[in-house]
Parts: sequence; C-alpha cells; structure tokens
Amino acid sequence: MSIREIAKRAKVSVGTVDRVIHDRGRVSEATKEKVKQIISEINYKPNFYARHLSLGKTYSFGVLMPQLLQDNEYWRLPAKGMQTAAKELEAYKVKVRFFHFDRYSEESFEKVSCQALDAGLDGLLIAPVLSKATERLLPKIPDDCPYVFFDSTLPNTKCLCTVGQDSFQSGILAAKLMKLMVKEEGSIAIVKVLPEDVHINERMNGFLDFMSKHCRLRTQIYQADSHEGESGFRETCERIINENPDLLGVFVTNAWTSPVAENIKSLSDKSTVRIIGYDLIARNMHCLNEGDIDFIISQRPEMQGYQGIYCLYRHLVLKEKVPSNLRVPIDIVTKENLIYISS
Repeated sequence: MSIREIAKRAKVSVGTVDRVIHDRGRVSEATKEKVKQIISEINYKPNFYARHLSLGKTYSFGVLMPQLLQDNEYWRLPAKGMQTAAKELEAYKVKVRFFHFDRYSEESFEKVSCQALDAGLDGLLIAPVLSKATERLLPKIPDDCPYVFFDSTLPNTKCLCTVGQDSFQSGILAAKLMKLMVKEEGSIAIVKVLPEDVHINERMNGFLDFMSKHCRLRTQIYQADSHEGESGFRETCERIINENPDLLGVFVTNAWTSPVAENIKSLSDKSTVRIIGYDLIARNMHCLNEGDIDFIISQRPEMQGYQGIYCLYRHLVLKEKVPSNLRVPIDIVTKENLIYISS
C-alpha cells in the first residue's frame, strides 16, 4: 500500500501522512494516532528508495584497499564484487570511489587514506591488512562516516560491520582436510605469509589448534615475505624441504599458494606432499587442475566486496540495521568441483 492509499483511508492529505511517517511538522495528536494505526494494521514500510531519490541526495562510498595486482592478484576479486554493487546502485545515486594503497607500505596507506578522508565520503569500506596503520587511521574518521571492514578485521573498533570468513574455523577446516589426506606420521609445514594481519594469524591459530589434538603430525611454522616475490617463496620452500625429510603436507595461509606448490614440486622428489591454501585466483586454479594443490579454501572475495558496499547502502540510505558480522561461507574447492564453482 502506498502513502496515497494510507492518506485516502485516514481522510487526510499525502503531506500529512509523510509528516507522520518522518515525524516532522505540525500534526494533531488525533490525526497522528489515526495514521499510525493504519500504518500498523497494514505493516507499511516506508519506501526509502523513492524518498532518497526525491531528495536528490547523492551518496559517496570510498573503498580503501591494496593495489589490485598485489597478493598474487587477489584484490581483483573483491574489487569485481564492489564494481557490480556500484553499477546496481547507480540508479539510487550511489557512487563508489576506489583508493588503492601499496600493500607493503604504511607510508602509501597513510597518503591514500588522507586522500579518502579529504574526499567528503559518506561511508568507507576498508581492507585492514596493514593493521597498525589502520589503527592510526580510525580515530581520524568522522563520526558521521561509518566504516565497514572486509577480508580481515580489527578487534575493539567502532566498525559498522565486518564482512568476511570465520578465519579461525577455516584454519580448523584446513587442518582437518590435511589429517584426512595424511595417514602416516610425519611433519606439516605452515607457510605464514607476511605482512602479518589478523585473519592470517587466525587461520594459522585454527590450524594449530586442531593439529595440537593430533600430535602424530608435527607442525613447523615458516615465514615468507610476499614483498620479496618469487625468490622469497623459493627460499622458504628450500628451507622446508631441507629441514623436513619426512614432509607430508604444507598449509599456506593466503592467496600465495601457487608459488609454494610449484616450488615444493620442483624441489622435492615426493609427489605425495599435500598442499592446502586459499583463494580462486587464476594461478591457484591452474595448480589445482594440475594436481599441484589438493584443496583451495575460498573465502568468496567477490561476495565480500559486493556485501560490503551494500552494508553501507542499507545503513545510510535505507536506514536499516546491519549485522556487526556478516560471515561468508567457507568453500572447499578441489580439481573435481572447480569448474562448477569458478564458472
């Protein structure tokens, strides 16, 4: 039922109904109660789409995220979801602006975040992968500019919503998959990819928590700085092979799974070393098809980007309540089901 029909039933003007709904202007108590009763009876929901358009308000959402080619081109995926959401919301006068920083430079983050703060944004979507730099940014964000985290999170902040995977549970899942594949005693290497952030640590902690209850498999943590590129992963894999003659599996904590898998294959004469990692980027999918990776855990980055923009939209434009945590599914991808998930 429309406002016009409510006005007809209450025998008042459309303007009077609008004033009651939005609690403005002078309306007698008797008329106000009559209109409210009709609204309650029909369970009327105000059309914020139409109201927003009629007011001519344009909303500007900013996205603060790494450069798209970094982290093995992972950031292309959430950006694609954001671009889809932006296109859908164009008709509702929502604009999305991207502010890309260098994943390996706090100075770059601070420079780009200053540009975002100066842009007069109504809301901000942030990938808090540089934790310390993000913590310094948050107090500078105006109170009337809500912000949403995606991909990772920071504890004890005033973020409107965190969109992402339960990282600890995904680490547990990876460990369980590893245990199912590996039947004999031996060692498992965890490749902790730097720079460090909360969700990578949580994945590792979940993996270790599960493995601690199955002590026949020994775990050893190795760090690989993704800023060093291919050579850094090569050196890490050489250490893993040299220090673990009984190596049975490798768990990679983010999208840099393919260079680890490729190096383990080229350095080891063991074709049975099991590899588990993250994210459906092109290079990882190729290794999965070739059998160099056994499982990829997908955190649906496109969905994260898409939902992140819509969280701001629902909160700012539709005035709806959004959840403080919006979890995406933990998908297990193998060679056999890859075509159905990636297509």
